[in-house]
Amino acid sequence: SPSRHDPISILLTLPQAASNLAVSRRTLERLIAAGDFPAPVKIGRASRIPQTDLAAYLEKICLERGAKAGAS
Repeated sequence: SPSRHDPISILLTLPQAASNLAVSRRTLERLIAAGDFPAPVKIGRASRIPQTDLAAYLEKICLERGAKAGAS
């Protein structure tokens, strides 16, 4: 079972996740609506972003940036 400090057990609010990405909450909502960022986990009416989704998204955009830099 995941420990209290396991990244999969960490859930962020949309404003917290947006802050980690240095974007506004609305920008994060647009990324989610466009399918560019994974949909949040729903807990009742609350939406939460797993830390693992945030880390995977950052890794993906960094890899894409590297691929674009190599292509030029």
